[in-house]
Amino acid sequence: MATKPRDIKANYFYHVYNRATDKKTIFYTEKDYEYFINKVVFFKEKTNIKILAYCILPNHFHFLLKEPETSDNPSGWNSQISRFISLLSNSYTKYFNLSRDHSGRIFQGPFKLKLVNDDNYLKILINYINLNHLNHKISRQAGDWHYSSHQNYLNQTKSKLIDKDYLIDFKEYAQGFKSYIDVLKNIDDEF
Repeated sequence: MATKPRDIKANYFYHVYNRATDKKTIFYTEKDYEYFINKVVFFKEKTNIKILAYCILPNHFHFLLKEPETSDNPSGWNSQISRFISLLSNSYTKYFNLSRDHSGRIFQGPFKLKLVNDDNYLKILINYINLNHLNHKISRQAGDWHYSSHQNYLNQTKSKLIDKDYLIDFKEYAQGFKSYIDVLKNIDDEF
C-alpha cells in the first residue's frame, strides 16, 4: 500500500521521526550508528535538506529538518524530506538485514512528521531532540550520548550533519538546555 503524498512546503522546518517495529533494537553497535550517520551525511548532500538537530537511539530516531527551496526534481519526489527519509530508511534496512541475518522491514511504517510553526516550539523541539536520550534514560548525563546534536550545539564537536546557519544562538541553547534538564528532573520526581 503506497503512502499518500505529504504536504511538505519549501523553507519550512519539520520534526521527523520513526521507530523500529515492535520497538525492537535496530542500532546495536557503534558500527551500526556510524553506518547510519554516514548515510545521513550522504543523503543530506544528495537531497539538499538542512538538519538542525538529530538524535539516534537504539530503536528510533528524531530529526529537525528544513525542506529546501523548490528546484528541479528529476526524481519525481514531492519533497526532499520524504526522499531523504526513504533513501536513509531503505539503506539502513538493507544494511541491518545483511548484518543481522534478518529479512523484512525494520521500521514500523511511514515516518512521522510535524510542522514547526513558531520560534518557541522550535526552541523546545531542539532541546527535546538533542536530549532525547535523557528522556528515555539511555544515559545519565547530557554529554554522554554521542549520537545526538547536543554536543554540536555546545561547540564540543564539529559535524557535517548540522547546518549551523539556522540554529538558535549557541549560548542561548547552553542556558536553555540546563532549564530543560531541570524540567526533566522534576518530571522524574513526580513519578
